[in-house]
Amino acid sequence: MGGKHGTERSAVVEGAGAVDPLSTVRFGIPRRPRRYVDRPRLNKRLDLGAELPLTLVSAPAGSGKTALVAAWAAARRAATGRGIAWLTLEEQDIPAAMFLAEVVEALRRQGVVLPGARDDTADAHSQLLTELATALALRPHPVTLVLDGYEIAGAEQSSDLDFLLQHSDQRLHVVILTRVDPALPLLRYREAGIITEIRMADLAFTEAETARLIHLSRISVRSDSVTALTRRTRGWAVGLRFASMYLERSDDPDEAVAQLAGDSGNIAQYLSVEMLRTQSDEVRSLLLRTSVVDVLQPGLIEELGGPTAGQTLVSLSAGNVLVEPLPDHPGWYRYHPFLRDLLRAELAYESPRQRQRLLKKAADWFARQGLLEAAVGLASEAGAWCDAAAYVVDSLAIGAVLLGDDSCGVYVTLRKMPADVGDPAARVVRAALALTDRDTALCAHELERACTSLTPESDHDQAVELAADIVRTASSSLTGDPGTALLAGLAEQKLDTQDRWKLAAHPELALLVRAVKARALLQDGDIAGARAALVAAVGAVVPGYENLTAACLGYLALLDSAEGALRDARDWAARSVALTEYAGGAAEWPPAATEIALAGVSIERHELRAGDDHVRAAMRSFDGCDDPVLQAHAAVVQARLLEARGALDEAMALVEAAADRTGVDIGWPARPLQVEAAKLKVAQGWPDEAARMIERLDDRTDAVGTLVLGQAHLQRENWTGVAASVSRILAQGNEMPLQATVGARLLEAAYELHCGESGRARTAVADAVRLARPEELRRPFWEAAPAVRQLLESDPELVGQNSWLRPVLGPRTRTVRIRTGPAPGRADAEPIIEPLTPKEMEVLGHLSELLTTEEIALEMYVSVNTVRTHIRNILRKLAVSRRNEAVRRARALSLIPA
Repeated sequence: MGGKHGTERSAVVEGAGAVDPLSTVRFGIPRRPRRYVDRPRLNKRLDLGAELPLTLVSAPAGSGKTALVAAWAAARRAATGRGIAWLTLEEQDIPAAMFLAEVVEALRRQGVVLPGARDDTADAHSQLLTELATALALRPHPVTLVLDGYEIAGAEQSSDLDFLLQHSDQRLHVVILTRVDPALPLLRYREAGIITEIRMADLAFTEAETARLIHLSRISVRSDSVTALTRRTRGWAVGLRFASMYLERSDDPDEAVAQLAGDSGNIAQYLSVEMLRTQSDEVRSLLLRTSVVDVLQPGLIEELGGPTAGQTLVSLSAGNVLVEPLPDHPGWYRYHPFLRDLLRAELAYESPRQRQRLLKKAADWFARQGLLEAAVGLASEAGAWCDAAAYVVDSLAIGAVLLGDDSCGVYVTLRKMPADVGDPAARVVRAALALTDRDTALCAHELERACTSLTPESDHDQAVELAADIVRTASSSLTGDPGTALLAGLAEQKLDTQDRWKLAAHPELALLVRAVKARALLQDGDIAGARAALVAAVGAVVPGYENLTAACLGYLALLDSAEGALRDARDWAARSVALTEYAGGAAEWPPAATEIALAGVSIERHELRAGDDHVRAAMRSFDGCDDPVLQAHAAVVQARLLEARGALDEAMALVEAAADRTGVDIGWPARPLQVEAAKLKVAQGWPDEAARMIERLDDRTDAVGTLVLGQAHLQRENWTGVAASVSRILAQGNEMPLQATVGARLLEAAYELHCGESGRARTAVADAVRLARPEELRRPFWEAAPAVRQLLESDPELVGQNSWLRPVLGPRTRTVRIRTGPAPGRADAEPIIEPLTPKEMEVLGHLSELLTTEEIALEMYVSVNTVRTHIRNILRKLAVSRRNEAVRRARALSLIPA
């Protein structure tokens, strides 16, 4: 060392020589900013760190390092009465001797004085270092030294600092403020437990701290804007400061938060000066090329930045250049949103074509990894819509589009695709999107144009053809095409030939095809085929598509309920409800099929209150349902509930209205409505009309219809017809609904009683009880002939061993008389005035309050059509034609208060 350094040392140690006019800045604690937000959580960290030799505050420029530590140092000095040495390092290379001399000067200002020493020896530097460590070790109290801007210090300076930390007997507490981790043995410090570290994640403002900063700036914004601002800036102090300046000038601060970005104004200028201009051309180019994606991961980094890009990002992350490693994902990085905004803006300005190529390159990489959401998003950003559609079709993801589901982030993006993109894959995707809007005409048009130029030799064209087949199948199911089941079967066969890895990645496709196939088979009346398709569909739950699986489970419950397998129906329904609840907010209620099935189970068990609850729930989720099978079964369960309560006319009106909506030519779905209407005719006392309705069905395998025919014969006392109906039902063995078997045994008992064979009648009743017991099927006993019910109730053994039957034992409230006149609906039918049902009385009360039909429906938790049916019955029973006339007549009859 030469004499120059010795002179500097003497001046510093002894206080001789001229005073540097900038010494106050270099050695003084900076003043806290005017709008400083006190941060107790970080002050506490600094207080705890003061008990250890070293506190490292390492974070990017603008993170608030200096402001935080300066405020803490000032407060600590005021609280303890002890000074704190502060040294602000200039942004230039400093020799080790100069660094040590300035450290000595900073400490001298806080009372650490060294004796004079020779400066002309070869070991003057090491001697000074030793003397300083000794002086510190002999102090009665520790001294704190803050080194601000330590990123300019090199290995020599760090070696000197390490010596002082090791040999000052923990009387020296150093606080390092740096943008780059220093060349100190940090790992050794961590293992020894002598270091406290505060980094960018710690310095980031919380929402509460952001709110206090905004309040200090006298800016009024909503709480959600504070949340958005904190998220957008990632709590970066200088970003928040510039943002608050921007918001102060805005007429609508809340709107300004949404527009805040890093590619303009003070934020862009700051980033350009403090971040980009300090980097080499190679690093800047890498930052620009990799800015096109939000998250960088191994493989993609090299794809966009080259083979050495990963190592460069490691260095940048360690250097706090707003390059953040992702926790729990080694090798993954992301840029601060403001830096990313600036990089993207500069890339788009300097080379828009390169930006487009990079976006396409990243999209291809994500597509190869099976990450469809990112691939489609980047391709759309690049304007490469043909590629975006190809990714969807080639990966068998068309089901996600058809289901209108954005759990994979694809659906909403694809809806932005321009209408003039003429690629076949794009047309198939647009056809699927049209179908989600129920626009079957546009769907058919796009499919027709998509398939005109396909070649069987191309793998891509084969994928397009398969996707088109699946979209066509789904469209066919919406239009009620009788060929839907065949189309679905063919699509299912094609799926079996596809790559199993692609199918595994998109299991919703097979689920969708099977669900469509099951619905089509149900409408065709192929119950066994529909059941098989539904069982296959619910074999595995597809994440994100739980509601579709839940609907399939509801259909299975509906089938079992109709077949009398009530326990199995409840099990399917329970799984459906559980799956709907698991799916969270995707559906407010379980599927309509599930609630209809549960209502059917409750009614078959004569649990009318529960049945009513399930009917109400079904009607809440029934709006927009276009499935004739569900419409028919919903009407049947509602009618049976009304029938059980004696509201026969209301039940008949409901069934007839449902038949009008469904249409008599629709096929199998209309059959339950027709059978139920015939059954209601029997209950109303019109057996001849009921018999004619059943005979028009011309289906001798329909056991339920045959049972209704037998009940009509019983009411007419046509005992030959009763016996024939019983024989026809029992001849079918176990291949029929349990309700029909039990009902046939009870019908047989009535026949045997007529013939005087009470023993055989008891045997038939006992068989009916035995068959119904496992499922607790009660409705057939409630509807049995009075003589049969009397036989059952008078048998103490049967009643005593079957307590589950007690809810339907006892007197009936309804007595049916056979009517010999014409059936209702004919021109010569006489008007019949009947008492109003409780529900009709409730509607009448709402009419007197001048509520509209829609308001009454909301009050009663029923559909508008149900309310209209009630009103029609009220008008008919009161023999009036207008609502106000009905209210006046009801008041005259004292039905409602005057």
